[in-house]
Amino acid sequence: MTRKTSRRLYNPFPGSPSNIGFLKGDLIYDHAVVPSEIYAAGNHGFLLQWRSGNGRDGCLSVHHKEDPERALWLTKRGHAFISAALGDEIVRESRGSFAIHDKAELLLTHQTIELLQVVSAEGGYGGRADEKTTPYEAKIRKMVEEFFDEAVSAHEADGDGERPDVQYPMVVITGCLYGDPKFAASQLRAFYSSAFTRTGPFYCNNETKTSQVGARYWLFFYQKRDHHLGFYIKLEKPMKQEPQHVSLALYHSKRVSTDYIRSIAQKNPSSLAYYYLQELFWLWSSLPLSAFENRGSQSYTSARFHKPLATLKRLIVSDMFKFKRSIKAAIYEEDHAMNLPLSEDFRNCITTRSADPANGSEEENHVGREVEFSLNRIVLTYASDSDEQFFGFGEQFSFFNLKGKRVPIMVQEQGLGRGDQPITAAVNLVAERCGGDWHNTYAPMPYYITSKSRSLFLEEYNYSVFDLTKSDYVQVQVHGGEMKGRILHGQNPLQLIERYTEAAGRMKELPDWILEGAVVGMQGGTSAVRETWKKLEDIGVPISAFWLQDWCGQRKTSIGWQLWWNWEVDKEHYAGWNELVRDLQHHGINTLAYVNPFLAQMEDKPHRCRDMFAEAKSQGYLVKTSTGSPYMIQNTSFDAAMVDLTNEDACKWLKDVMRAFIQTGIKGWMADFGESLPFDGKLSSGEDPKVLHNKYPEMWAKLNREVIDECGDDLVFFMRSAYLKSPRWATLFWEGDQMVSWQRHDGIKSAVTGLLSSGISGLAYNHSDIGGYCTVDLPFLRYRRSEELLFRWIELNAFSVVFRTHEGNLPGVNCQFHSTNQSLQHFSRFAKVYKAWAFYRKLLVKEAANKGLPIVRHMFLHYADDPQITSISYEQFLIGTEIMVVPVLDKGHKFVWAYFPKGNDAWIHIWSRKIYETRDPKRGERVRIHAPIGYPAVFVRKDSQIGQTFMKNLEDLNLHS
Repeated sequence: MTRKTSRRLYNPFPGSPSNIGFLKGDLIYDHAVVPSEIYAAGNHGFLLQWRSGNGRDGCLSVHHKEDPERALWLTKRGHAFISAALGDEIVRESRGSFAIHDKAELLLTHQTIELLQVVSAEGGYGGRADEKTTPYEAKIRKMVEEFFDEAVSAHEADGDGERPDVQYPMVVITGCLYGDPKFAASQLRAFYSSAFTRTGPFYCNNETKTSQVGARYWLFFYQKRDHHLGFYIKLEKPMKQEPQHVSLALYHSKRVSTDYIRSIAQKNPSSLAYYYLQELFWLWSSLPLSAFENRGSQSYTSARFHKPLATLKRLIVSDMFKFKRSIKAAIYEEDHAMNLPLSEDFRNCITTRSADPANGSEEENHVGREVEFSLNRIVLTYASDSDEQFFGFGEQFSFFNLKGKRVPIMVQEQGLGRGDQPITAAVNLVAERCGGDWHNTYAPMPYYITSKSRSLFLEEYNYSVFDLTKSDYVQVQVHGGEMKGRILHGQNPLQLIERYTEAAGRMKELPDWILEGAVVGMQGGTSAVRETWKKLEDIGVPISAFWLQDWCGQRKTSIGWQLWWNWEVDKEHYAGWNELVRDLQHHGINTLAYVNPFLAQMEDKPHRCRDMFAEAKSQGYLVKTSTGSPYMIQNTSFDAAMVDLTNEDACKWLKDVMRAFIQTGIKGWMADFGESLPFDGKLSSGEDPKVLHNKYPEMWAKLNREVIDECGDDLVFFMRSAYLKSPRWATLFWEGDQMVSWQRHDGIKSAVTGLLSSGISGLAYNHSDIGGYCTVDLPFLRYRRSEELLFRWIELNAFSVVFRTHEGNLPGVNCQFHSTNQSLQHFSRFAKVYKAWAFYRKLLVKEAANKGLPIVRHMFLHYADDPQITSISYEQFLIGTEIMVVPVLDKGHKFVWAYFPKGNDAWIHIWSRKIYETRDPKRGERVRIHAPIGYPAVFVRKDSQIGQTFMKNLEDLNLHS
């Protein structure tokens, strides 16, 4: 269910969305039947070790023959590693920001292991293949065959073109999930005595006092390719089993229960039935306690508990049955003596022994009956070392180490402020949750690397959550009935990134032209561009391209100047467009534009040639509402509709639009947005938009890649939205809309953290807007780009893959690189610094295309054995292996603390040529470095040919002092 916002003012400090919490349950098995054993998964090194223990603390772990003593993944001893739930979610959406409020209606947290079996290619499942095959064995064989057929048919090629497969032998684990540990244990005992004649989840009568729900799970481990262990968890449809003994089950129908109480009260108010019914009114249910929240306010008061019965929902379940025996007698006594007209519904609430013909046979009660719902939450729980740190999860802006956090994997707008105050509260006040939070990101990924060189990722698009809030647990919750993923083997972080990007995909080499100089972000029309070009040319600034995002025209909105989302040249705004593009090309400068997958209504736009919104609407190319009209999504002061990328004709039409502007001479563009696919939209393909929401950025990247493949390999587009496979299609990423501030969660610091986390996650080429984007200029709240902030951001981005400026959403109040002679000279200086290491940048681009390693790297990638390194979030980083940068990220600071890691490496300060090395090779060392404006703390590795060439280039450009 999706709810839209409609109020004028909202809570400036919204709480975290509700969730099902961290689930824990028991692991139940018979160690005599499932003894300790080591199983091979695939034929290239993966081993699964089951430690049975004493029958209560079983543990499953994954190893590799190359280092068999190290666990790549392991479960918590004695704890269930698979759980499931029936969840009910409410999705609140506001301008591309999403909040999922989740509530569990049913929890199955206790896990049995009935079978842990190796399946070989030759013999299939190891059971009997003759006529004596039991139903249980037949079910397992059928499930294995279905899994194999589905896995073979469904697997697409990995990012490197290799097609993964199911490599035998594989390991299958099956059992059942229940809500009650004692009930689970009784069912497992009955299973072992059933001689494999039943398929569960129920093998004996329900001796508890409540209805029980159970569901079978399947867990497959199989090698997909070298160093990639696949896992697949599937849930069967749950079954329900009624209690064996008589009990009263009051419906949650206020009318039925109230009428019955009133009938008794009128005829015999002193009866036992009336007394006990008061005590249990609305307390007992076979549904979870959350169902009681719908009762509303009741006027009855309990004589025994002396409080309104509506407040008694907090009583534990056992309290709800303390009067069962008395009620049983009283109900039947009053019913027969008074001849009360009970409704049929109420009579059906009273269950009798299963031997009663009215309630089915003994056999039927063993089996249970199917319920109408399917479980839609699947949970994988496993162990973590208390000192283990977790990195990755896509582009994370606030923290590099996510241990202790609950990390949702949802593509969405990052928000404005993201927890930095007071801006976040101010934005939340006027637009629900649009201030964002620390975890909001355009490019999340269900993938991580740990400080122990462990790595896991999911291969699906459903919303998921990685709960790292416990010191010794990891819990992965997926909104769906199955979970697919891989466990990677690698000796170090670099190997793990290589193996992850084999699967997810690697970014192809960037064309040399975009690596040679600055990409100048400009707006304002032809005259403004020519004027700025002349200034830059006069002082010798190396320029790769002019990025003219307002090529399609501008309009004033509530946040500043925005574009007309109608993808054609505004010939009034850019008079002589073709001549401008040709003149730039003649001087070796390319032109970049802007496009996104939205279309806005064009009735108010002057000088338009086409109305693309009207065209797309008439052809049915837009995402629709349930009624079939275009799904209009609020942006700022206007609404827009998204192109339906599941519609092949819509994709072809949009690619034709893009080819048309490429023909004007454009060499690239910003491919903006991609995060806003609504959960309640209607798609041409009929697919569920909840599942496609996270996939839409990949579809958007793929469409842009197809345009490039058809029009020329030297084109470049850069995106902010991404998911797992986006790197295989995108040519370049940028970090979206940071604020023009010094703050951690959404300012210059977040730009560094985002680079480092995204680099670990496969986004090898990434960069931020120089100076940030989001500007606020209100009488009571101002965030304007200062000259100092601009200068420090220029210094920072001179050491990223692309050196690109942005005016921001309010150019007139921001300091620009051309605002003063001093700012122009500073920009010129660092455009040349950027050019001075272009030779190394091109080598790193080739390495990224071949291995998936990022240009900008956290020092953890090369110094994983230094425990101090992982405490660094944004304070310093590496360019490849040869350059170390310690940027100034705080207002007014002229010194930074540089950390030189343990070992024998020595580093040269590029400005002073002073050499720094640790006094004790076994310990790193922090050193205070002078870093005035114009001289950021940058070092090259001593005895590095790359470093020597870089410093020589600085000298040749007169930049060394």
